Amino acid sequence: MDVFSVTRLNSLIKRVLEREYILKNCYVAGTISNLKRHSTGHYYFSLKDEDASVDVALWAGTAQKKGLVNALENGLFVTMRATINFYEKTGRLSLICNDMEIGQKSPYQLEYEALKKELTALGYFDDLHKQPLPVMPTCIGLVTSESGAVLHDILHVAAQRNPWVQFKLFAVPVQGDKAGPIIAKGIERADRDKAVELIIVGRGGGSMEDLWCFNDRAVVEAVYHCQTPIVSAVGHETDYTLCDFAADVRGATPSHAAELSVYPVALLWQQLKDKEQYLHQFMKQTLESKKQDLQAIFNRKLGIPALTLIHKESGKLTALQHQLTSSITNRIGQKQNDIALLAKQLELLNPLHVLVKGYTKVEHKGRPIRTTRDVSVGDSIDITMQDGTLEAVIKEIHTNG
Repeated sequence: MDVFSVTRLNSLIKRVLEREYILKNCYVAGTISNLKRHSTGHYYFSLKDEDASVDVALWAGTAQKKGLVNALENGLFVTMRATINFYEKTGRLSLICNDMEIGQKSPYQLEYEALKKELTALGYFDDLHKQPLPVMPTCIGLVTSESGAVLHDILHVAAQRNPWVQFKLFAVPVQGDKAGPIIAKGIERADRDKAVELIIVGRGGGSMEDLWCFNDRAVVEAVYHCQTPIVSAVGHETDYTLCDFAADVRGATPSHAAELSVYPVALLWQQLKDKEQYLHQFMKQTLESKKQDLQAIFNRKLGIPALTLIHKESGKLTALQHQLTSSITNRIGQKQNDIALLAKQLELLNPLHVLVKGYTKVEHKGRPIRTTRDVSVGDSIDITMQDGTLEAVIKEIHTNG
């Protein structure tokens, strides 16, 4: 038994395909699906029929040369001349489109356009009907599959932006002929839930057929009549469904829908800090400005007049001070003279003053002796002189006359 390695097997397949001349220049007809245009101008899409699909690449140069730029869209039925390409490393087979003839649109595309036209006429997609999204919802309802990657992507993005936001899942199938009415009922259940402030409805990428349930009239009507703000996130950025047109806001992807719905706490914190800094600076500048205004008013209304008055009154006060000092000095001098005069007068009245001139004071028992009759022989008398007192005894008394 010959056992092939993966590398050997892929190499063999590539050689076999390259030997088939018909595969180098074959014609293939089918419907375009999953159309994506790269930033380089290349187109990538799937070509499908009812039972199978194959990946196709249309290079930018070929698209320009064949006049196919902006001519491709999902749902177009085309016939193209292509070359089979087999990429050994991944074992992936694709077609390289060399030329294309655009034919009639597929039944899906025709039905899509007819329903879009009808609902547009009824006003289902009018901007006047759109509601603004809440800035910081605390509870978001998710109408999607419980097993798809969409749920994980939304919860992951939300946890990074604001881990305190709560989610309620209203699980629905997101593919198949019967999925549309079930999705509509899921939207209605989320809309009736009083805790839900915002709804996200959607699924991951896929072909037009895979996303077809989001073009169901029941889904569009449920979105249109929803009282709760709703974000549609169906497929990839290039995929558009009627659900997207009816929703209040379209998210290019489920992750983008989470970004639109969940306000980042870090940004809010930074905005609060910026506001705080702005208010602090504004208050500081305002206070400084008002302080200058007040100083100007003070100088104009009070400051200069007050300083002038103070200077004027200060001069008066100085003059009064000099007058008072002079008056007090004169008064003191006058009183000093009066005191000196009184001192002299008092000195003249002082009994001791006559003693200095040689006079004496004679007393008997503390009483002055004025006549000889005030004493008798034998009495003791006190004689006060300038420098002391003498004690004497009366021996004889001689009267005049």
